[in-house]
Amino acid sequence: MKAIHKYKHAAARGNKEAKRRIAQSLGYKHTIYDDPKMIALLYRAGIEIDGVDYTGDITTNIVEDINLGQLEAPDTTTLKL
Repeated sequence: MKAIHKYKHAAARGNKEAKRRIAQSLGYKHTIYDDPKMIALLYRAGIEIDGVDYTGDITTNIVEDINLGQLEAPDTTTLKL
């Protein structure tokens, strides 16, 4: 109950971290099923999770203003972050 009193004002303003802390204090546990983007990423890598319906529309938005050639690097180059 302490988290509800501490973070209720921040959660009302839309703070995701405050909402997560309140939910966690009430016993909620995050699972892979709560993150559809992670499920789609794993599916693209060839990993399928039991209990997930993959027959639905799995689409990705293509961003056209990024030069995709810059994102791809050959295996012999070193990536600098």
